[in-house]
Amino acid sequence: MASGLAFPSAAALWGKWIPTFERSTVPPAAQTGISIGIIFTTPLVSIMTENGFIGGWPSAFYVFGITSCIWFICWCFFGFNSPNQHPRISNKERLFLSKHIPPRPSKHRVTPWKKIACCPPVYGLAIMHVCYTYIYYTLLTSLPTYFATILNFNLQQNGFIFALPYFVQFLTTIIVGQIVDRLRARKTFSITTLRKTQTIIGTVGTCGFLVAIGYMGCNQFRAVLCCILAVGFLGLQTCGAIISHLDIASNYAGTLVGITNTLATIPGFVGPYVVGAITKNNQTIEAWRLIFNISAGIGAFGSLAYCILFNGEEQRWNRIEHENDTNGPTNT
Repeated sequence: MASGLAFPSAAALWGKWIPTFERSTVPPAAQTGISIGIIFTTPLVSIMTENGFIGGWPSAFYVFGITSCIWFICWCFFGFNSPNQHPRISNKERLFLSKHIPPRPSKHRVTPWKKIACCPPVYGLAIMHVCYTYIYYTLLTSLPTYFATILNFNLQQNGFIFALPYFVQFLTTIIVGQIVDRLRARKTFSITTLRKTQTIIGTVGTCGFLVAIGYMGCNQFRAVLCCILAVGFLGLQTCGAIISHLDIASNYAGTLVGITNTLATIPGFVGPYVVGAITKNNQTIEAWRLIFNISAGIGAFGSLAYCILFNGEEQRWNRIEHENDTNGPTNT
C-alpha cells in the first residue's frame, strides 16, 4: 500500500527532470527496476528457501526489507524536487534541463479536474493501463504455477526460468525506448503515431504469443519461448502507452498516473481470482488455455481503446499560457 505512492511521485519528478526527447528512454528505464527486481529476486529467493538461509522463506523479507531501507537512504541523499533545487548538479546541466523541459508554473495551480475528466486521451490511457496490468499481474502471479503444474519444472528451475521473460522485457524496453526517442528528436513521426504504433505492435506480439502458449501442450521449450516473447512484447507498452501521461500533461503527470495507477491495481486481485476460479481442482492444459485467451482478449481491448481515444499532443490545460483555454491539444 505504501509503495503505491512511488509511481505518481516518480511521474511528477519526471515531468520536472526529463526532456521531451528522452521520455521514451529514461522513465521506462527507471520502471525496468521492477523487471530487474524480478530477474534477480525470483531465483535468489528460490535458492535461499531451498538452502534454509536465515530460516528459509522468511529470509526474503529480511534481505529485501534491508535492501529497501538502504535504497531509501540513498534516495534521500540524491533525490531533489527539481534541477533548480539540486545542490550538486553542474550549471551546464541545470541550463540544459531548463532549456529542454517545458515551462512549469511558478506557483501552485488548482488541478483542472473538469478538464481532466473531459479529456479523451486520459480515458484511453486509463483503459490501456488497466488492461496492461491485467496481463502483467496475471502472468506475474500465475506463471510459476503454470511452470510447476503443466510444464513440471522444480522450484529452482521455476525461479530461473520465470526470470527469463522479464529479462527480455527489460531489454525490449531499453532498446525500443532509444529508437522511439531518436525518431521523436528527428520529428520523423508525430508522438501520436509513435505511441499508437508501439501499442499495436506490442499488443499483436503479446496477445498472439499468449494465445499460442495454450496450444503448446507440455512442450517445455515451445511454451517457455512463447512466454518469453509474450512478456517481451509488453516492453513496447512500458516505453510507450504506460508513460504517455508525460506526453499530454507533464505538469500533471503525477496526478494522471495516480488516477490510472489506482485503477490499474484492480487487476492485481481480479487476475489471480480469475486464474484461481478457472484452475481450482482443474490444473489442465485446457484451463490454462482459457486463462491465456482471456488475457489476450483484454489486452486487445485495451489497445483498441487507446488507439481510438489517445492523442499524444500536449493538452492546452497543461500549459501555463493556456491556463484558461478550453480543453484540447496544442500545436506547439
